[in-house]
Amino acid sequence: MKRGLQLVLMLCVFLLGTQVSFAGGLLGGTGVSDARVYDSEGLIKIQTLAIADSIYNGPTSEGEPEIDDIPEILMNGTLVDKKNVLNYISYREVCQNIKIARHIDILRLDSRKAFKEYKNNIGLYADAYVITTISNGTSMNDGTRLNVFFDVYDARTNKIVYAYRKLAPKSAVRDSLLYTEIAKDFFSDFIDAQKQAIEDKEKEDKAILKLEKEEAKKAAKEAAKEVK
Repeated sequence: MKRGLQLVLMLCVFLLGTQVSFAGGLLGGTGVSDARVYDSEGLIKIQTLAIADSIYNGPTSEGEPEIDDIPEILMNGTLVDKKNVLNYISYREVCQNIKIARHIDILRLDSRKAFKEYKNNIGLYADAYVITTISNGTSMNDGTRLNVFFDVYDARTNKIVYAYRKLAPKSAVRDSLLYTEIAKDFFSDFIDAQKQAIEDKEKEDKAILKLEKEEAKKAAKEAAKEVK
């Protein structure tokens, strides 16, 4: 009898543990990612990051977020930044600011004109902006894996600073949860990349300072010899 109760308790613990693990993240994860830093100095200077409008390449599948929902999902992803390392400004907030300042309603323009106005004005509100491109292949259910690209640009020069790519599992359900988790992965890795860039810059500055001191000592010795 006791043995039976122990087995029941163990099963309950296992099931509860499984539920917790499912709640903590997507089953199978969000896929593989890769990143590239194009401008370390530009990356270090970013304090405010704006969420630009997104781009869909290829059809959407059933249950997949609408293109207009992506910027809000990306803002949800910023919640991973629990220490508030960066400031974030939403797409709608930028659009509203431009509307007030310039009397131009970006949300009513076609995508090309909207992006032009956004790009021309974003430097007033942020240090950088991120454009998310979602690639779904060429046809519905063609087996192509979901690719999400995050490109971060300097808000004043419009030059690329950082790029991140997430290749989702082939079996992943392309719903809002998947997109939110992918967004969290991006912001987490972006913060880590910025932190690493800062650490590398500090090490470089220390190495240069050390070299300068050694050169100064060497020059002083040479000068002393000449005096003698």
